[in-house]
Amino acid sequence: MEVNIQGHGVELSQPLRDYAFNKITRLREFFKNIQRIQITLDARDIDEFKRGQVAEVSMWMAGKRVIRASESGQDMYAAIDLVFEELERQIIKHKEKHVKEARREAEKFKHATRTFTPQIPVTGEPVLAKLKRFNIVNMTQGEALAEQDKLGHDFFLFRNAETGDINVLHEQQILDPSSLKSLNEQEAVRQLKNLGADFLAFINSGTSDVNIIYKRKSGNLGLIEPSL
Repeated sequence: MEVNIQGHGVELSQPLRDYAFNKITRLREFFKNIQRIQITLDARDIDEFKRGQVAEVSMWMAGKRVIRASESGQDMYAAIDLVFEELERQIIKHKEKHVKEARREAEKFKHATRTFTPQIPVTGEPVLAKLKRFNIVNMTQGEALAEQDKLGHDFFLFRNAETGDINVLHEQQILDPSSLKSLNEQEAVRQLKNLGADFLAFINSGTSDVNIIYKRKSGNLGLIEPSL
């Protein structure tokens, strides 16, 4: 996280700089995805008899969201305390909105999922019996982990809110995208069988999207692909 502190009309002493840095960076306790912070400490004339001590802060969040606040106090330390409280309020509001949007997208997913079951030939071998296409929800890794835990799945497909990429969670870790092989669906079926695994994440060579093929309780296979 990049933090820049500037002073206008005020002596930017080391104790004042340290106080501003330590106070404002505590906001990461409320929201992890803060990328850059600009702090301006400004002693400005309010009228011809009085100078105000003003702390201004701009915070760049993941997803290009910017939060700004400006507060004045009896001294610069008080102004920093007040601007911290205002930023804390805005961040909590932003986080609550983000969670609500993620839940709303999850509800859309439930209604937007298209599922079809093709005819299954009697071969004794597992076949691709179910395909799901759905809009991938934007989430942070922490939110994706919570959703995976709630669903009780071994894997979870989501769009990373920080990078915009489609990621796959497995064992509480994001699979390295460079480790995913480019396969068509038939090749993915064969590789899953050869590995003896329960699921396989791969790059669909026909669409260039991340797909997941997995074993269903019936013994046949399911395929999950994003609808972008």
